[in-house]
Amino acid sequence: MISFRYHLVSIIAVFLALALGIVVGTTALNGPITTDLRKQVNILKTDRTTLANQVKSLQRQVSDAGQFASSFGSQLVQGTLPKQRVLLIGLPGARTSVEDGITKQIEAAGGKVSGHLELTDAYIDPRRASDITSLVTSGVHPQGLTLPEVSDAGQLGGALLAFVLLGKGQATDLSQVLSGFAELHMVSDAGNAVAASTTVVVVGSGPLTSANYAASAELALVNALQHAGGHVVVAGDSGSATQAGIVAAVRGPNGDKATVSTVDNADSAIGQVSTVLALADIVKSTVGHYGTAKTADALFPSPTK
Repeated sequence: MISFRYHLVSIIAVFLALALGIVVGTTALNGPITTDLRKQVNILKTDRTTLANQVKSLQRQVSDAGQFASSFGSQLVQGTLPKQRVLLIGLPGARTSVEDGITKQIEAAGGKVSGHLELTDAYIDPRRASDITSLVTSGVHPQGLTLPEVSDAGQLGGALLAFVLLGKGQATDLSQVLSGFAELHMVSDAGNAVAASTTVVVVGSGPLTSANYAASAELALVNALQHAGGHVVVAGDSGSATQAGIVAAVRGPNGDKATVSTVDNADSAIGQVSTVLALADIVKSTVGHYGTAKTADALFPSPTK
């Protein structure tokens, strides 16, 4: 008769056998597995070191390019915009340092900023959309202006601004329209006279929430400038090339990528030089998209005259 003691001894024997098998198996496999793991770790360490060195090399190249642009940018752009009048429009959030850098390169290229206009946060505030609609539909209406058949305030305001900023209509239309927007605290010219021009640089900064009113209003202005016959370059920073930033918007499906040039590193010396070279090209109907974002065609325009 099988006793409880027999069962206990059998169970213990089974577990001892399992333990012995695990020990033997681990000992047999430990060498190859450990060796393979060590090889993989060493490969990963080598890859990490290689990538780190590549990053340092690229950082040095970018730094060298920036220093080169700072030192010789004026020579690169020299003569590319002979006696060309350029209108500079700063979107809400555009940095003064970027606008000043672009202005410097425009002057080095032989051009002149004929007007510097800043749009305020109120222009892209959805709570103020009705004010734009009232101004456009009930306020000053330049002769020859055909408004788009839409209710969207961004498109209406963009169409009106583009019409006068490009010099269309009567001579007094520009000052009247800008005065109307200034009374709404939506534009500022810092007390300087703004002269119309068909050559335009629009400066933006940072990303915007996807598909919101602000993003669509900014893009509507750029589209209106181009549709009205302007030669337009949109210059922004790396943030503006992401989400619904103005550079990303122009390069996206709703923008005029085929007719408007963009620069996504205009907050750097090399980007400011790129902006002016792109401006010289767009006057000749050559469009390009430059900078460091994946959506750019090249880092830098060809510096040809």
